[in-house]
Amino acid sequence: MDVIRQFHFDEETGVVTPCGVIRSGVKRAGRGLGPRYLIFAKALPTCYVVNELSSQVGVFTYDAGVAASIESAWAGAGSVEAKQAAVCAAAEPTLTLVQTVATIPDAFPVEMNTCGRITIHPSGDFVVTSNRGHDSVCVHRVHRDSTPPGLLSLAGIFHTRGETPRHFQFDPSGQWLLVANQDSNTCAVFAFNTATGCVTYTGNTYKVPSPNFVSVRA
Repeated sequence: MDVIRQFHFDEETGVVTPCGVIRSGVKRAGRGLGPRYLIFAKALPTCYVVNELSSQVGVFTYDAGVAASIESAWAGAGSVEAKQAAVCAAAEPTLTLVQTVATIPDAFPVEMNTCGRITIHPSGDFVVTSNRGHDSVCVHRVHRDSTPPGLLSLAGIFHTRGETPRHFQFDPSGQWLLVANQDSNTCAVFAFNTATGCVTYTGNTYKVPSPNFVSVRA
């Protein structure tokens, strides 16, 4: 369906109320979007959505005022049923698409790739996405002072020294990147340049049967 579904959650009652649908990006010809993960920027009114099928990241602005209006509608009604009706009546999108960027080179066939994970570097300065098919990680720089804030520009696309990088993880310092290459049964270790976003293979690869998640203990 290529959409982000918006809900209101009341932490006191645990009630979840549907309150909007937002398209997750701009469709490519003959290809769906397939939104997979959504992550909010650090200290910016911005969120990033990785679209698995179109190999794109959608950049959205977050409107805290709209969210507050929805919350006020809930708080101002009586019964749970009345609260849910009020939320639905007040519902507007809290997210607005402002940019779409690719995670693979233009020359690479989009039908041969699906995106895996998306995360924000511990510094907040980079958005990183994995490409399963192109077998790479794509690094975009976050521009905090752009208008609107949080727009992205490409820092580089780097091979993961294995097949199907399903998951990856930074260490707490943000200087090391560990990538789980599921279909080559390996985990590879990379150095991450925190100034440029450049990813450099360290020469260290470990055999792991079908790795699909990496967790780093601080």
